[in-house]
Order: sequence, then C-alpha cells, then structure tokens
Amino acid sequence: MVSATPEIRSRHGVRIIFKRDEESNVNRGAVLYRAHFRPELTSILYWAAFHAPEELGNEMWVTEAWRNIRETRDLHEECRAFDIDCTRIEAEDFQKKYDIARMWGIFLQEEIGPDYQVILHGGQESLHLHVELDP
Repeated sequence: MVSATPEIRSRHGVRIIFKRDEESNVNRGAVLYRAHFRPELTSILYWAAFHAPEELGNEMWVTEAWRNIRETRDLHEECRAFDIDCTRIEAEDFQKKYDIARMWGIFLQEEIGPDYQVILHGGQESLHLHVELDP
C-alpha cells in the first residue's frame, strides 16, 4: 500500500513498476516482449501514468502484459494489452476506490481514443484497468 505520508510526485510523473515473479500469487510477474514497446502500446502506459490519480501515490503498477490465452478473449496473448493495478489507490472504502479507478479509466479512454478498450474490473483484491489495443 501507499505510505500514509504523501510523497511529492517526481517532476517526471509516477514511477511505472512492472510486477515481479515474487510479487505474484501465480509466480509470474508482468511478462513483456519487444512487441509491447511499439508506439501504439507505449501510449497506453504513457497516458495511464499521465492521468494516474493522486490517490495512487507515486507508483503505477503494471500487473499483466503477455499471458497465455484464457477462456475469454483478450489481447494479452497478442502483446496488445496491459492490466494496471487499482488496488493501491488510497480511499476510505472500496466504493470510493472503485469510483477513483473508474474516473481514471474514463480519462484514459478519452485520451487514447476509440481504437482501445479500457475496462475496469475485479474485486477488492484484484481491481484493475484492463487496457487493450483493439482497432
């Protein structure tokens, strides 16, 4: 969690942290490949960091990039999606945390445009923004 003592944000913005294997309950951190660094994908991270809410503190965590395909269709397997953690948002209760994350998603969607999907989902332990390039 974010420290109770607020830190001043760097002039460079929030730090973007990629989850490591040790920090995962499935023993696999955020896996990135060269394809994740295409301009149309790095813009997701740029604008997510730009619009990161103050309540997030100074760190924005990317918890998922590439992963094997699941039962539901998403673009992680094609290296066209990121999951951005929202559980670290400091708020009085889950509803306020959810509302802050929802507004973050709205700002991000407005910035990156209609070729992307921004979906907020998960519960108290897994709330995150799933963002994918899906023109």
